[in-house]
Amino acid sequence: MNNKGTQHQFGYEWNLYREILPIYKEQFCHWIAPLDLAFFQDKTLLDAGCGIGRNSYWPLLAGAKSCYAFDYDQRTVEVAKQNLQQFKNCTIAFQSIYQINFNASFDVVMCIGVIHHLADPRQAIENLVQAVKPGGILILWVYAYEGNERYLKWVNPVRTAITSRLPLPITRIIAKVLTLLLKAWLLFPQRKPYFQLLKKMSFRHIESIVFDQLLPTIAHYWTKEEVLQMLAGLPLENLQLTHTNKMSWTIIAKKSQQ
Repeated sequence: MNNKGTQHQFGYEWNLYREILPIYKEQFCHWIAPLDLAFFQDKTLLDAGCGIGRNSYWPLLAGAKSCYAFDYDQRTVEVAKQNLQQFKNCTIAFQSIYQINFNASFDVVMCIGVIHHLADPRQAIENLVQAVKPGGILILWVYAYEGNERYLKWVNPVRTAITSRLPLPITRIIAKVLTLLLKAWLLFPQRKPYFQLLKKMSFRHIESIVFDQLLPTIAHYWTKEEVLQMLAGLPLENLQLTHTNKMSWTIIAKKSQQ
């Protein structure tokens, strides 16, 4: 199998932070806006890079007709199977995004928090677009450069040079320390929507987010122009690009009728 990604680090992470928390619903709704959960009713769904299944969970609960979710780490897949076991209309598989060969198979193809960790994002997106039925919807969520300039200047170099290279248990200890500092800072009033959301989260949830930021060897932060260029030439129309929480991009597009 193709190994162009960071699945080992994330497999370790999702084996630790495996529970689906109620606040994930609010987080997911931010990521798919301006769509809402009702959109998924009676839709066939592909969740590419499903992690522990938390992004499949809410559409299934909202009445999705079926869901095919996959990830490229066996530990992660097993956690997702446990979290989604109540949904008999959901299949969870161990699979690489580079090797899926679905052809016009799903009403909705969703890939949240994955593309920016891949060495070949364009190939992955092409595979995802191929999986969407003509007239169906593609949903992507990726990191933005805009809104993360300070992070990219001070923290990202530390991730690249140090924390992504350390043994994962040590990186987790660093994440705990940084979470303590972040929780203290969040006691002050916050203007950015994302930090307002963080204020609602538990220490463990924020710790998982901080750890998630420290561990990957690949993490792209794209400008609006770079996102549009990455999608150029694909059979997509009615493309909506939303600066989610002023720190990330949500891409929603309809596949052209062919």
